[in-house]
Amino acid sequence: MSHILVVDDEPADLNLVRHALEKQDHAVIVAETAKDAVGLLRKKSIDVVVLDVLLPDGDGLQVLRKIREFDKHLPVILMTSSSDSGTAIRAMKFGALDYLQKPIDVAELRQGVSRALEIRRLTEAPVEIAFDAGKSDLHSIIGRCARMQEVYKSIGIVAAQDVTVLIRGESGTGKELVARALYQYGDRVQGPFLAVNCAAIPETLLESELFGHEKGAFTSADRKRIGKFEQSAGGTLFLDEIGDMSAVLQSKLLRVLQEKQFERVGGNETIKADVRVIAATHRNLEKMVAEGQFRADLYYRLNGFTINLPPLRQRGSDIELLIEHFRRHACRDLGKEVRVIPPETLRQLKEYRWPGNIRELQNVVRQAVLKTPGPVLLPDFLPELKSIEGSMDAEPGRDWQASTPPDDADGSTIPAMDNEGFDTLIGRHLQGDSPNLYDDVIGEVEQRLVEHVLQATEGDKVEAARRLGINPALLRSRAALKLLDLESLHDNGHATPLIRPNMTLAEIESEAIRRAIDQTNGCRKQAAKLLGVSTRTMQRRVKELGI
Repeated sequence: MSHILVVDDEPADLNLVRHALEKQDHAVIVAETAKDAVGLLRKKSIDVVVLDVLLPDGDGLQVLRKIREFDKHLPVILMTSSSDSGTAIRAMKFGALDYLQKPIDVAELRQGVSRALEIRRLTEAPVEIAFDAGKSDLHSIIGRCARMQEVYKSIGIVAAQDVTVLIRGESGTGKELVARALYQYGDRVQGPFLAVNCAAIPETLLESELFGHEKGAFTSADRKRIGKFEQSAGGTLFLDEIGDMSAVLQSKLLRVLQEKQFERVGGNETIKADVRVIAATHRNLEKMVAEGQFRADLYYRLNGFTINLPPLRQRGSDIELLIEHFRRHACRDLGKEVRVIPPETLRQLKEYRWPGNIRELQNVVRQAVLKTPGPVLLPDFLPELKSIEGSMDAEPGRDWQASTPPDDADGSTIPAMDNEGFDTLIGRHLQGDSPNLYDDVIGEVEQRLVEHVLQATEGDKVEAARRLGINPALLRSRAALKLLDLESLHDNGHATPLIRPNMTLAEIESEAIRRAIDQTNGCRKQAAKLLGVSTRTMQRRVKELGI
């Protein structure tokens, strides 16, 4: 159970935050003054602090500075009723993870606390290199084969150097563990460690996630947001699945790496980026560069130092170490007494090719331990192991449907996913340790849903959006782009996409509003409904954008 300290002298706000977090099974400790808060922090083990800026005996920012004196990594989320941007800037400067404006949005609060707990775990859980499975913990890098020895040497060589590192390897090989080891053995260990999965967030949201945005930068930007580059100031930012980043964001990332500065979306203030970037990908970047899918200059900038992680099938006897490692931890977590894995069981595990690599092995061993009634893990207790043909080269997220071809331009039908398919999908995501399990699964289902609806509407994106009953910009997956890229005919009869290269978010928003008004014959109320915003917001943005 996580322990959250909430500091606020307003009873209504204090009770709102406490009840919202207690419903998620967090242990909530409350304080009403700065003095009480500091005293509790020195006595108790706290995972996250939710701290009001205005306290009766002091300033919340002063409390934040005191916290940093004895705990550099404790995530602190500030609450404020002030709209003063200076408060947010000072909060981030003193090391706050985020800040929330009152009245508190419960969903935003819970999301922020969940993110803070994941950052606490990533930052605090030690990553150790272990050659003996019996002496390892769950966050250890296990292995002693020659390929892994080279990985350990690389970590030792580059950890203390303030250079960009590219970690390459198939999905499930442990790229995030290596990134955390680079952080924990590096000189930026006193700063934060934040991770972003570039493949799990739609392009329209990823820019804001990385760089933040100003209030009013786009339709739903009702307040300023601090992005990951600001949040990880003085520390390390891990960009997983960098190969899935769009061309527009590749350009912005290149500028950050070259010039060490950026602007928030919709803002003009230039912000310094004192961040070490570690990137990872399972993709063939060289091939992507050759095909024009990835910027060559960004590739060379990221490729300052490369660590190549071998797939599990190439690690020889390491698989026995890993099986023992996962057996011990599964027994501990599940309260089981499985002590023996006989030769026949080991043989079957060693002969399997493990397309999902270490993540898949961990899940298989855990399932087998759960099914085993006694001390011996017989082959009968292993889940069915089916290698997916071509899965070693497939995109992540496709394994659960690999036996059926994707929808093609020829109009072929997309097969439905039955309950077993859903169970497989969810099980595959459960194999990992992602902090965004909900987003990952829902995003993948969204992708399939949008493809089905577009097929049913014969490619009519406006009708598809109406059938879905949701503003496409609110979708979690890249499927949003299939709907947002609406086409409209100009007088000359040439179709032009809504989103074109080098357009700003304000220009995209302005164009989307124009088209919505055109499609509803000038009725702003219907246009607002089509875009998924209120009529008042539509009127305000029409005026602000000069439409």
